[in-house]
Amino acid sequence: MVQKSVKLRSSSKETFATTWRVVFIVALVLFSLWELIPTYRYYTKTNEQLSEMDPSDLSKLKSKALNLGLDLQGGIHLVMQVDTSKLEDDEAKKDAVDKAMTVIANRVDQFGLTEPIVQKQGDNRVIIELPGMRDVDRAKNLIGQTAQLEFKLLKNDDEIKFVIEKMDMYLSGTADSTAVADSSVVADTTAAALFEEDMKLDTSKRKFYGDMFKFYETGGSPRTNIVVEKEDIPRVNAYLNNPEIKRILENRGVMLLWGPESKREDESREIYLVDAKNEMTGEYISDARVAMGSGMDAGKPEVQMDTSREGTGEWARITGANVGNRIAIVLDNTVYSAGVIREKIYGGNTRISGGFTNEKAKDLAIVLRAGALPASVDIIEDRTVGPSLGADSIRKSKAALLIGLILVILFMIAYYFGAGVIAVIALFMNMLFILAYLAYFRATLTLPGMAGIILTIGMAVDANVLVFERIREELRLGNTTRVAVNNGYLRARWTILDSNITTFLTAIILYNFGTGPIRGFALTLMVGIVASVFTALFVTRVMFNILTHRIALSKTTLGVLSPFTDSKFQFITFRRKAFVMSGIVILAGLISLAVHGGPKYSIDFLGGSLFELHFDKPVTVGEIRDSLREVDVKGTDLSTSEIKFIGTENKDVLIRIVQVGDMSETSEKVKDALRTSFSDRLPENMDEWLLREEQVGPSIGTELKGKALWAIIFSLIVLVVYITIRFEFKYSVGAIVALIHDVLITIGLFSLLNKEISLSIIAALLTIVGYSLNDTIVVFDRIREKLRKGIKGNYLDTLNTSVNETLSRTVITSLTTLLTVLSLYLFGGSVIHDFSFAMLIGIIVGTYSSIFVATPLLVEWYLSFEKRKKVK
Repeated sequence: MVQKSVKLRSSSKETFATTWRVVFIVALVLFSLWELIPTYRYYTKTNEQLSEMDPSDLSKLKSKALNLGLDLQGGIHLVMQVDTSKLEDDEAKKDAVDKAMTVIANRVDQFGLTEPIVQKQGDNRVIIELPGMRDVDRAKNLIGQTAQLEFKLLKNDDEIKFVIEKMDMYLSGTADSTAVADSSVVADTTAAALFEEDMKLDTSKRKFYGDMFKFYETGGSPRTNIVVEKEDIPRVNAYLNNPEIKRILENRGVMLLWGPESKREDESREIYLVDAKNEMTGEYISDARVAMGSGMDAGKPEVQMDTSREGTGEWARITGANVGNRIAIVLDNTVYSAGVIREKIYGGNTRISGGFTNEKAKDLAIVLRAGALPASVDIIEDRTVGPSLGADSIRKSKAALLIGLILVILFMIAYYFGAGVIAVIALFMNMLFILAYLAYFRATLTLPGMAGIILTIGMAVDANVLVFERIREELRLGNTTRVAVNNGYLRARWTILDSNITTFLTAIILYNFGTGPIRGFALTLMVGIVASVFTALFVTRVMFNILTHRIALSKTTLGVLSPFTDSKFQFITFRRKAFVMSGIVILAGLISLAVHGGPKYSIDFLGGSLFELHFDKPVTVGEIRDSLREVDVKGTDLSTSEIKFIGTENKDVLIRIVQVGDMSETSEKVKDALRTSFSDRLPENMDEWLLREEQVGPSIGTELKGKALWAIIFSLIVLVVYITIRFEFKYSVGAIVALIHDVLITIGLFSLLNKEISLSIIAALLTIVGYSLNDTIVVFDRIREKLRKGIKGNYLDTLNTSVNETLSRTVITSLTTLLTVLSLYLFGGSVIHDFSFAMLIGIIVGTYSSIFVATPLLVEWYLSFEKRKKVK
């Protein structure tokens, strides 16, 4: 029977619409490629090639390239908590956190990293991420040390001119007879490399300080301020780190200090020539606050600074001797203000004005009070990834991505022939759009994010399979090519949207409740879902429209393999046996959980330290235990800590130490003990043997456990509401029971296999929830479609037929997703090994539950309802 349920457009209108769609797709592809060109250029260059680039050009290129997370390039993730419990006033509590933020952000800026992150979390926490940071100990020490608040006089205009001429003489190659040799200066090799490259240029092509420093008039002495344009900032930094330039400044007893990064709208930055010696330090400042000015400054914000009793006389001496001169307020070598001293100040109260906005005045007041970090700022989470592990993660993720992609491509072309080629093209576009989105919005790609892309490869095939199977059905009914394509897309549209919306909702919840890399995974998954739906319903449709105007599709065009056509498996009849099988597996998992006292939580939830180590030569667990036994921590025997090997060569080891004492102190003792015991088997460079280090405090562990639980609960609630709205309540009951079934089996198997439940496993569980529901909704949609047409025969037969009709899609989608996750499991590396293992379980169990749990529960609901009707 021929069904022509779609009214086709006229040929001219269809051609016009297709043309504009092609133009739109081509424009989108070109824009995506344009956005990814800087990423390609940056990451295909060697370190040597990058070091040879002009500093300004390198900075521009890096700023436009895709960001890599800590787990892909190494670095540090810290969560610091400010103890405000002893402060009664809400404003004082907020001020303490703002003060910590100001000091920390200023110190992080000194590392010179391209994309550092310092942000407030909640009421009293500060998150710090330093991707690419190599010197871990230096970073932690600098972030935690006492702040240096200093007052320095600015040098006058004649001194500025003299110093710039001296530095330009050196840059031009002219000998400076006034320079004093200093053999004690040690070169900064990184800055020297950048500097030397510039020095190789002909002097006519070099940029001198006279070219890079722009001057504008101001009041007091000096009369001018110096500004460096954005593109010249990296070059100036490179020059300032050169030993000879440093020597010139030291010989004159001066310093060139930057102003804050974000002060100017055009992103240029002020730089100040100041006296090297301090006039006064922050120890003499007792308070600073924002107030409204009076007199000529009436109604304008100003900062009122109070000095201590000891500092009042010193401040009067300094201001009296320097009336008309400008003095810089310097915090950790950054100049926050450089005002003119109008008069000698008695009494210790100073008014600082200068056309401040409320925000800038507040920031300066915080700087003046930031003589030190608050005493009760503690690191409650510390995760360090070594650069070698990051490089290894990238290499293995690339391999997993490539292998998974090849397997999916081969399968789709073998199964669907020409249509499979269309799906593959859409798949590449899908990946292109995901990466372009991340690059355009300066999002960060993490290792779980790469896992999300790999997972998207498998899930993106799902929508195409739904469409292709629908087109096949239409062709089998005898419809023409164009009618079959139109009907196929029309009838698959809402199934695709429903199944992807549910996964998208779980990703939103995961993003809101997750932290760090888990949020990266959720973001990538959300972008991947949107890209998948777009390519499946729009891009492939345009391709089919172009083809169907030239050729007639046939069963051969859509492949000859169709093993599940007209299948008549009695899934519903088998339901009770399936319930028993599921019950046995779930019961075994629950017994294991009871025996072990619940799930085996990782340090993410319990708190503690984790070390991933690489040895040059094989070691034994016994040797490591002997080394840990020597570590004295409150009488605790660390030799009982969990130790396991990664791989087969006994060179890569994972050590997990439960929370005991001061974890930072414990970690240092452990590293010292290992360094001493295995000095002949560890690489000299710590970056090469300490691949990963994590420390999580018990408070944040408990909080993360609560967040994980609420994430799962909210996911289930949201999904119940959505399915009830789109279908009926009985469908949501069947779907939720199936989801709980999948989660229980996964957790139970982890318990039976003695595997840890970490944040990444929670991410996997929520992804399983979305994926399993995706499959279930496809079956439910077919059931609803048949019921709307009117039941022909037994209700149970209708449900069984629906499962059989969607079986081809279920098996193909599960297989393609399984192939990509299997490649992730086998080749993705140790960091996401357990995550991919959980996904493997989830895909298998989720496929099983959509057939043998969710749909059969509808049968039980129906039979129970019929039984109650008979009783009445």
